[in-house]
Amino acid sequence: MTKLSKRLEAIASFVPKASYLADVGSDHALLPIALLERGQISYAQAIDNKMAPYLRMRANVEESGFSSKIACSLSSGLDSLSPNANAIAICGIGGLLTCDILEKGKEKLDPVETIILDPHRDLAAVRRRVSALGYHIVAEEMVYESRIFYSIMKREQGAPSKPYTDDELAFGPVLLEKRPEVYLDYLKTQLAKVNAILNGALPKEKRGHYLKIYRSIKKQL
Repeated sequence: MTKLSKRLEAIASFVPKASYLADVGSDHALLPIALLERGQISYAQAIDNKMAPYLRMRANVEESGFSSKIACSLSSGLDSLSPNANAIAICGIGGLLTCDILEKGKEKLDPVETIILDPHRDLAAVRRRVSALGYHIVAEEMVYESRIFYSIMKREQGAPSKPYTDDELAFGPVLLEKRPEVYLDYLKTQLAKVNAILNGALPKEKRGHYLKIYRSIKKQL
């Protein structure tokens, strides 16, 4: 059985049963291979836009014995997205690039019921811009691995019951409600970083911006 990292296990837990998963930026194709081994998905498409990762994932898929159930695609974003895909995972890349991929390929999203995201940065922008595409947050999990905090979100088609507040966009509506220990550790880490900036040689015109961030984080603790 394929062993997944703590982060990939959290992502895997959000993938719907019996779905056709498109894994964008699949690299080694570990996620679709593991999910097929577990019988969690029916089919998958592994997508990467660089030749070396593409050749690597194709070799892994062939070795796994799932060549008939995992289509490997050398393409950018959702350009080659299968019309059969009803779930998408975009993980391990920057938040703004994640948004760009979804917005560029929005005409292909109609059959897609679930989107799973693991953006490295710009979480508020991701929550806001993907909401504008018609997907609301149904689950969130934070994972600490290799000294990095990962914020993983599962989104489904449909608008949220009410617009997200600024705090929900910044920190995550589900994480704000559940407040797991790892999330509180993340907030403390962010608070320390902002405090260090405020105590450094900061131009006056930027101080107000960071003070606002500091108070916003402090309010959550």
